[in-house]
Amino acid sequence: MSTDPAAAQTNAATPIDGVAEATRELALGASVELTPRQVAAADNLAKDLPLGTRVYVPFVPGADWQDTVGACERICASGMIAVPHLVARSVANRAELDDRLRGLAEASVTEIMLVAGDRARPVGAFRDTLDVLDSGALVEHGMTRIGIAGYPEGHPAVGPAPLDAALAKKREYAAATGTEMWMVSQFAFEPETVIDWLDAIWRAYDTIPVRVGMAGPARLSTLMAFAARCGIGASASALIRRPGVLRLLNPRLAPDGMLNALGRHRVASPESPLSGIHLFTFGGLPQTSRWLRAMAGVGTAHVVDFHDAKANGER
Repeated sequence: MSTDPAAAQTNAATPIDGVAEATRELALGASVELTPRQVAAADNLAKDLPLGTRVYVPFVPGADWQDTVGACERICASGMIAVPHLVARSVANRAELDDRLRGLAEASVTEIMLVAGDRARPVGAFRDTLDVLDSGALVEHGMTRIGIAGYPEGHPAVGPAPLDAALAKKREYAAATGTEMWMVSQFAFEPETVIDWLDAIWRAYDTIPVRVGMAGPARLSTLMAFAARCGIGASASALIRRPGVLRLLNPRLAPDGMLNALGRHRVASPESPLSGIHLFTFGGLPQTSRWLRAMAGVGTAHVVDFHDAKANGER
C-alpha cells in the first residue's frame, strides 16, 4: 500500500489530463467501509465493487463479534479483501484477543484496522492500541498488516502531542516487527485542511502511506449527523455556511470537490503519502458504487468494465 510516485507524474503538455488520470486512479483504488448489516444486505458485493477492493468492517460497542467474522467471510468469498476493525477497548483480556485473532485467521483475514474505540472506559486490560501492540498477540498470530487511524481535523478527545507520540511508537513497532502499517484518516470536508495534514505527515513520517477518508454520497442531514458523532460537527457546520459549499459537496451531496483536490495534490506533490481514498458509505453502498463508477469513468452498465479498469489501471 505504498505511494507510487510514477503514477503521479504530470504530463507537461497536458497537465489537466494528468490530474484527470490521478483522480480516476484514486476512484478505482478506493476502499470502502461497510457495517456487517450492510454486508449481509448486499445481494452481490461484486456487483457494486471491483474485485480486490478492501472492505473495512467497523465494530461498535454492544455489537456481536461473530457478525464481524461472518461479514469478513462473505467479503472474502466475494473476491474482496476484508479489513475488520479490532477495537482495543472492546476486548476484555488477552484470551479474548487471541480468540478473536484466531477467528479472523479462519475467516481468511490477513489485515486489520486497529483502533482504540469510542468507549469512555475500556472493558478490560487494553486501554488503547499501544496496549494491543505491546501484548505481542498480533505478531504471534501472524497479523502483520495493520491500518491505524489519522485525524486531519484533530481528535475530539486527544491532543496533538499525545497523538504524535503514539504514532511514533506505532512506527517503531512496525519497524521492529516487520509490520506493514498504513493510515486511514477520519473523514473531513475541507480539502485544504486534509492536504495541509498530508504535508505534515510527510514531513514527520515520510514512509507511512495514507488513505484519506471521505464521506460518500449522502443527504446533508445524514452527513451532519455522522460528523457530530465523529467529533467534527463544528467544522462541518462552519463549512456549509461558506459561500460555494455546493461546489465541494455538489448538488448530489457527493465529495467530488475533495476527490478532485486530491487528484491535483497527487500530481503536484508526487512525494505525498497519499496512497488512496477510503469511502464511508453513509448513503448506502449502491449510491457510493454509482459515484465511484462515474468518477472512474467506467459507466454503470457493465460490471466487467469496473473490474477490467481496476485490473489494468490500479497498482
